[in-house]
Amino acid sequence: MLCATTVVAQKPMDSMWHFLPFTQSGYAGIDYERAEQLSKNMEANEIVVAVIDNGVDINHPDLQGSIWVNEDEIAGNGIDDDNNGYIDDIHGWNFIGSADTNVTHDNLELTRQYVILREKYRNSSASAFENDPEYQRYLRVDEDFKNAYNTSKRMLDFYNELDAGFDRVEKKFGTKFDPEELLEYQPKKDDQLAVALVRIFSAGKDTVNVDDAREAFAESRKHYEYLMDYGYNTDFDPREELVGDNYEDAYEKYYGNNQVYINEEFSSHGTHVAGIIAANRDNDIGAKGICANAKIMVLRCVPDGDERDKDVANSIIYAVDNGAKIINMSFGKGYAHSSEAVKAAIKYAQENNVLLIHAAGNDSENNDETDNFPNDFDGSYQDVWIEVGASSWYEKPDMLASFSNYGRAEVDVFAPGVAIYSTMPDSAYEALDGTSMASPVVAGVAAYVWSYYPDLSAEELRDILVESTEYLKRRQKIPGSKKKRKLKKLSASGGIINLANAMELAALRSSGQ
Repeated sequence: MLCATTVVAQKPMDSMWHFLPFTQSGYAGIDYERAEQLSKNMEANEIVVAVIDNGVDINHPDLQGSIWVNEDEIAGNGIDDDNNGYIDDIHGWNFIGSADTNVTHDNLELTRQYVILREKYRNSSASAFENDPEYQRYLRVDEDFKNAYNTSKRMLDFYNELDAGFDRVEKKFGTKFDPEELLEYQPKKDDQLAVALVRIFSAGKDTVNVDDAREAFAESRKHYEYLMDYGYNTDFDPREELVGDNYEDAYEKYYGNNQVYINEEFSSHGTHVAGIIAANRDNDIGAKGICANAKIMVLRCVPDGDERDKDVANSIIYAVDNGAKIINMSFGKGYAHSSEAVKAAIKYAQENNVLLIHAAGNDSENNDETDNFPNDFDGSYQDVWIEVGASSWYEKPDMLASFSNYGRAEVDVFAPGVAIYSTMPDSAYEALDGTSMASPVVAGVAAYVWSYYPDLSAEELRDILVESTEYLKRRQKIPGSKKKRKLKKLSASGGIINLANAMELAALRSSGQ
């Protein structure tokens, strides 16, 4: 599942706040201008950053010149010119499509695991499997799925009833009307909440607009519609029809198509991520990326729903084989299906000196206690892996994003991830929240440093980024809680990523100090 939330409700004074100098009191940015001073007399090298996501609008004006081009492939000739197994892969690859179709919606991994285990155990005697670990897992998955399904159904029923209430208000008064008409109106029980919300959203206005109140809840309603139609729908499985691979062969390659951009709705997340890393800084329009020398390799494997491990593994392998030095992964899920295939792919990246950067998730959870896949698998790949939580522009004690996951062992650093302004499809721009945004901030910082210090290994760069974070001296609220802790207890580094510090430390390490 993509690790981004909706458009921000509150806006910072500076739309590019994540470039500002670090402070202990708020607006703790990456210190970009100081880094520019440190690098002004240096020569930078081009560096390829793979964005594994839901696609990127490669025609966005602010990404022109920043998209990776496979120079060994001839566009549109239907031939695998470079013999890498992928035909016409000019800007990357799409692992969730076939010759003429693409997956847009998929269900959640919890649902997939529930379907698999239910088929195996639902008619079994509990006593026969009392000591079977997989059966115990089935019991946990069964409980989790049913709780999640029932909660989502209740929430969708609530939003549907609320929408029906708005319809009844509109039928009685019209879409727009004078607030005075509501003053003496005594709504029926079923309409009380809808009327109350209409009053709240029209407070201080000359005209009541029912659509304003309806729109405020539209995204939440859409979310639960997705969960019931697709996410928790045990009868929905688009894989065979829309991809056509042998899904049970987790190590199969060379399926999919070269359509790295689908449309505005289903490739907005990846477009935003790409812009954070590499949007044009010199064209005086829109957003600004962190690394001017980065080229974005687009790998599409995340639908509206949970990504599949096989596709993640193949995306990592493709990135490594085709020259990416950094891989950004702004997605995650609580259950795995083919973790061994993912482990093998991460090991392959490790062996080939590639740095992997992953979003910690947006559930205000302690990742030391809950699963968030993929990860470094108990430190096996820690030397080339950075797990990123989100920080905010707010003042202490709210300098961590309230939604961000954390973990003293599992989360390495925090980075700006609230109200991050970047590119969106169809020449648009938006500010979004999420560890999805914090992860590419770190990827952009990594690309910037590596472009000037290309002789660093992935492990050395990883250590520099983590060791050069800015430590927050004051205690901050634990995401999702009113309790406060020092950042060292909420992440391995205890700090927020800082580009200038990383450049200084890279200079020292490169000189042998």
